[in-house]
Amino acid sequence: MIETIAPDQVLLDRAAKTGPLPPAVRAGLADPMARISVTTVTRDGGRRLDCYAVAGAGKQLAAVTPDAKGEAAVSFPVDGMLAEALIVETLGFDQPLAQIDHRSEFDIAALWALAAMADAHRQAELESLLARTPTRQVALSEDSIYLRALDGAALPDPRWLSGMLTQVFGPGDVTEARLLEGLAALARAGLIARGPTGLWSPQPAFITAFAHLELPLAAAVLSIDRRRAGGFDSAMRVFLRSFAAIWVIEPRGPAGASTAVRLGSVGAADARTFVHDAIALALKQPAAPPPAQKAAEARRFCRQCGHPATAADRFCGECGAELA
Repeated sequence: MIETIAPDQVLLDRAAKTGPLPPAVRAGLADPMARISVTTVTRDGGRRLDCYAVAGAGKQLAAVTPDAKGEAAVSFPVDGMLAEALIVETLGFDQPLAQIDHRSEFDIAALWALAAMADAHRQAELESLLARTPTRQVALSEDSIYLRALDGAALPDPRWLSGMLTQVFGPGDVTEARLLEGLAALARAGLIARGPTGLWSPQPAFITAFAHLELPLAAAVLSIDRRRAGGFDSAMRVFLRSFAAIWVIEPRGPAGASTAVRLGSVGAADARTFVHDAIALALKQPAAPPPAQKAAEARRFCRQCGHPATAADRFCGECGAELA
């Protein structure tokens, strides 16, 4: 069953224009048990799929698929693994990939500086190659790094790491001051170093690990909100696919106000397992709380000695008196 609705109405009232849908679906769209959102970014554009675990419908989902015309289709039922399939297809988890085994934690400024540094380093290598002067390690000026950061924020071209991050996270806070903060954080992590001339040079840790990030091919964002008492527990993972590796970016801190990220490389099998398990957990029905019992029903006492007794007892287990 498909009903066309507008995405803004989905956000404001998830029961909008869904009259023909079953009552459980209408209720689930208005107050879902879980929300599963997948957004993909490639050179050919992006796709987005929002699924809502429908209350009262087991593990069945209603899928909201926005389109470029500003409308969306609501489909019910859809398989819960549809979101996983979209990520697997976009990022090619079924292909052999390198295991870089790198883990880093950055603040947001350092992440944007890292992307700008990787882009500037790649651009310098391309220019060196065109000039037929192969130089593997190039010292970079702050101006060149800053210009690459501005390019990524203004022109979200997914062929560059900063452009890919702009498409995934939105425009970053690209200022010279923030860039310097980020570069200093990368220097403290031993990824880059500043020479006596003021130029920044990639260090071996940067070359070996982040060379795999210099040419991103695709990205996928998995966002899951799972209902709990008083609101939702939120989790988001960003998967970046390059020629040789899969990287995962995990925002740290409150949802929507993250101040840091964890960046690490993973194998394709591990990434697929994580996606599968995260979606399965979102669709798992929460355990029902034990039924509340009234105090008068839960407790019974001997009138003679006060010893507690069960509803099935005829005589007190302490003094032997007959129970009323």
